[in-house]
Amino acid sequence: MMPLQLSVWSKWSLIFISALLYFYIGYVLDRSNFSILIVAFSVLFIVYYLQVKRAENNSIFGFQLVGILLRLIFLLSIPKLSDDYFRFIWDGHLLSNGLNPFHALPTDVALDFTNKDALLDGMNSPNYYTVYPPLAQWIYGISAYLSPQSIFGSIISMRAIILLAEIGNIMLLPRLLGVLKMDVKNALWYILNPLVIVELTGNLHFEGIVIFFFLLSLFLLIRSRFNLAMISWAFSAATKLIPIFLMPILISKFGLKKSIQMGIVMLAIFIILWVPFLDARMFSNFLESINLYYATFEFNASIYYLVRWIGYQTEGYNIIATAGSWLSKIALLGVFVLLINPKNKSWGSAVKSILLALTLYYALALIIHPWYITFLVFFACLTPYRYAYLWSFLAILSYWAYSNTEFNENFILIALEYLLVFTFMIYEILNQNKQLRAAKVAE
Repeated sequence: MMPLQLSVWSKWSLIFISALLYFYIGYVLDRSNFSILIVAFSVLFIVYYLQVKRAENNSIFGFQLVGILLRLIFLLSIPKLSDDYFRFIWDGHLLSNGLNPFHALPTDVALDFTNKDALLDGMNSPNYYTVYPPLAQWIYGISAYLSPQSIFGSIISMRAIILLAEIGNIMLLPRLLGVLKMDVKNALWYILNPLVIVELTGNLHFEGIVIFFFLLSLFLLIRSRFNLAMISWAFSAATKLIPIFLMPILISKFGLKKSIQMGIVMLAIFIILWVPFLDARMFSNFLESINLYYATFEFNASIYYLVRWIGYQTEGYNIIATAGSWLSKIALLGVFVLLINPKNKSWGSAVKSILLALTLYYALALIIHPWYITFLVFFACLTPYRYAYLWSFLAILSYWAYSNTEFNENFILIALEYLLVFTFMIYEILNQNKQLRAAKVAE
């Protein structure tokens, strides 16, 4: 039975409701008001589900325009759900003044510039060296250079670049699905996703740029434009490091010899992008921050919290330093094994393996901020799996931590989040395997 299509009036009503809620989240909402936040996101996700499920293939272009317009609502807003932008702008001021942002802790910087105190006060990590790769740093530097006197101006500059990347994602994703001979309507799961819209365009997280370059790389690989694909892959990894860990997929897809050739191109471009920042001091400080990330911070974790609880029962203290190190090693090994699977010959199998590998990586991580899930949402569009869309909604539960001054997490909500996500994920994997076995029998 064909699903009942929404009337024109209903479609415009849903778009209007979404626009109002995005405006409220962008300009009014206080993240400490968890009850309002969860209600707003719940309504947005209901509207999102209705729009995607009832969309027709010939309406894709219209929804692409809607996706762009909904993101434009945030153009003049100041991020409400994240304060990371203070560090982005801080690093940008250092770079625009000729300083290496990897060289000093914010609390040790002697340089005086406009809004220095405001940026320091708003920053959530003034006692840690920056961990953001070179392409991200250049974007921060451009935003600070274009608006040296105004935090708001720097926000607008960064958002404009993220918007351009997101427009690229919106326009290119349906084309990639078409090349892969998949339903182009799947692109709407990313284009209209509330978490993607709020966290990337609204809260200035650079996953949108990472996704753009990785999406472009996949498109170029399918077109056999290998060198250009690796340049784009390098730009993706130079924005956030995650794409580096996905390179083993090249081995199973193209063989060892070809993957080594492509890897050399990718790593050469990646290193070139680092050259302006490279010296022994930068390398030491960057590694120190990466190590601290895996041994100090924890937020919205799943398996790690169980391991931590066991540690308290057996050792009597938080075993984060040991557990974080081991879990990261296990995660990277698991990612490698999943990605070099010889069955990853087709693009469909390869993308499914990437999605599952990233899921494993996040399942073992100590920190899962909501915007991390946007990468999974993108890859899910290229697979039969839908659990990432559920996760993109349930990740909002982690914002409970900001509803109290101590930033304590609600472990009941965290348990609910992962119980639902992992249960649905296991169901989907088992069901997909069952369908594949049935198809082989039918042949």
